[in-house]
Amino acid sequence: MPKFKVEIEFDLETQIEPDGIRFDEPEGVEDYEDSSYFQSAAVEVYGGAVGFDVEAEDEDAAERVAHDVVYDGMEVEDDVGLTWQAVNVKFTVERVIVPMTQEFAVALVQKFIAEMEGMDDELREAFGFLLSTVVNQAQMISDHRAEITRLDSVVARQAGEIDRLTSGPDGSEAVTA
Repeated sequence: MPKFKVEIEFDLETQIEPDGIRFDEPEGVEDYEDSSYFQSAAVEVYGGAVGFDVEAEDEDAAERVAHDVVYDGMEVEDDVGLTWQAVNVKFTVERVIVPMTQEFAVALVQKFIAEMEGMDDELREAFGFLLSTVVNQAQMISDHRAEITRLDSVVARQAGEIDRLTSGPDGSEAVTA
């Protein structure tokens, strides 16, 4: 299943209104009246950001997962008990390109074979055999390349030794009769 990188940006807003604020009547005063009334005020804060990677069938499915995390109108409560509403929610969903390796490719093909409906056991076994053969051949090629690299190094060392043995004392080419 493809992997997607999801970024969610959002703001939060709330209404605050002082509630239950009373000012004590000082001693020695008369006709004390506290008629304080504080209006509510809208507060909007910026900077919400959440990101994650998710395996999903497609971009739409990945975005549906993001909607489960944060969505426009979602209410959240902070540590001091204020309720905030998520607004201006924006989603960015990008497919993560996983570099293909032999191991990853084999795992994908094995999963495909295992999940393929209508395929009989003999055909599954044939695909498995072919996949194993390809993997073994690729390993042999890799082993041969390593051996060629090793032999190239041996030949280069031996060529240097031959040059040293066939050179004159001053480094010039020795004359042989």
